[in-house]
Formats: sequence, structure tokens, C-alpha cells
Amino acid sequence: MAEVLTHRTIGVDLALKAATAALEARRVRGYPRTGVAVTNRYGQIMVLLRSDDAGPHLLDSARRKAYTAASMNARTSKASKAIDERSGEPDPHLVYLDEVLIVGGGVPIHANGELIGAIGCAGAPGSIHDEECADAGIAAIAAALK
Repeated sequence: MAEVLTHRTIGVDLALKAATAALEARRVRGYPRTGVAVTNRYGQIMVLLRSDDAGPHLLDSARRKAYTAASMNARTSKASKAIDERSGEPDPHLVYLDEVLIVGGGVPIHANGELIGAIGCAGAPGSIHDEECADAGIAAIAAALK
């Protein structure tokens, strides 16, 4: 068992590039009010962007989606689907966790299979579209993740 651990995490420049690409993907798709958040592997905010007319709730939603994706190391849509399959009843252990938001739009960011951060998007008409924009943000930095 190692006494000293080494973990990689996303840097601010790469996080900003991903967030900017996600924000641009939302603009191209015609979603005028949006928020995008990128966290490091520990769920701590690295970048938080909003479109000009985005309400504060969209920033909070994007931040919580990214936090949840990093914390669970899974897409938030996967957890949301699991809840839906339980007839809409969330796992009682998840209901009271601060900052967790189990709604699609949060996606973990991996480099060589290792979690290095997460991106969350909010404001699209449906969480599937939030997730598409998060994926666009990750696609924009894909070369750096190899």
C-alpha cells in the first residue's frame, strides 16, 4: 500500500478551453441562457461561465452537475436514469447529500482512464442537450487527454 499518492487533475487552461467550447456549442444550438462549470477531480470549481442573460440558478445547476459527475465519476444522466427506473424514487442515501444534483448534464473528464475533472452544463431545453454540450466541451480538449 502506497503511503504517498499521486493524482492528476485538470488545469485551469484546459478547463477554460472545455468550458468555452461547451458554451459555444450551446450558442450554436440556439440555447441563449446557459451556464457551464468545470471542476477538478475533487469537484472543486476551476471555471464557471455563463451566457449574458443566464440566471444565477443556471450557474448553480451547472456547478452542482459537475460536482456530482466528479464525485460519482459517472455521468449524471446515468444516475438520473437509475432513479427513473426505480419509479422516480431516489436512493435514500442520495437525497440528503449536499451539492449533489442528479440531473443529466454532468460528465466526468478522463485522461488515460483516470478521472481528472468534470464538466456540467445547464440551460438547454432538456438535460440530454446539456449533456451534448458537455460532451462538446470534452471533445474540444480530447487531444490533450491522451
